[in-house]
Amino acid sequence: MAGFHIHLAIAKRYAEKNNIRETAELYRGTVAPDLVDNKSISHYSGQQDNTKLIEYLANKIGLYDYLKNHTVDNDYEIGVFLHLVTDYLFFNDFIDKGYLGKVTYADFCKDLYTSYDITNDYLLEKYKIDFGELRETLESNISKSKKDKKTENSVGNTIFSTEQLDSFIEYVSNIDLKQYEEKIRKAKCNILP
Repeated sequence: MAGFHIHLAIAKRYAEKNNIRETAELYRGTVAPDLVDNKSISHYSGQQDNTKLIEYLANKIGLYDYLKNHTVDNDYEIGVFLHLVTDYLFFNDFIDKGYLGKVTYADFCKDLYTSYDITNDYLLEKYKIDFGELRETLESNISKSKKDKKTENSVGNTIFSTEQLDSFIEYVSNIDLKQYEEKIRKAKCNILP
């Protein structure tokens, strides 16, 4: 999944570009799917076998399954949908498929968290991200996730740069979520914007 810093940078840019009345609700919704114990439920995940990494990541987010049960009609729900869209695009459009075809799930997790560790301070500074009252919860969640994936003391390779992240943040924050929602509902499946 995209890290909290990426999610909040995208939410901030999205709020700046769109008519978001309650930015605190947008931000709360943006982090909500990652603040639960079972992320496969909050992300409407499909396949659980991570041995075929590209296929596993393609099914990790169920955009259509989410939309079958939710309406995106307030700033909190916009935040949740933006989170799921971000994760879906992160795995299916941002991370290099050539790289994904060569690594195991364990190595991918190690490389992903190494990349987060390298880029998080940059994102905090550039996008002026303020975790506010969520700071302890988010930091605890990050620590638990690293421990669960056994990446807390390991160093991997960098799989994306700050320039690539900036481009991704602008790309996702420019998506017309209403149009994208309609496109997904019409296709009745995950689909790129």
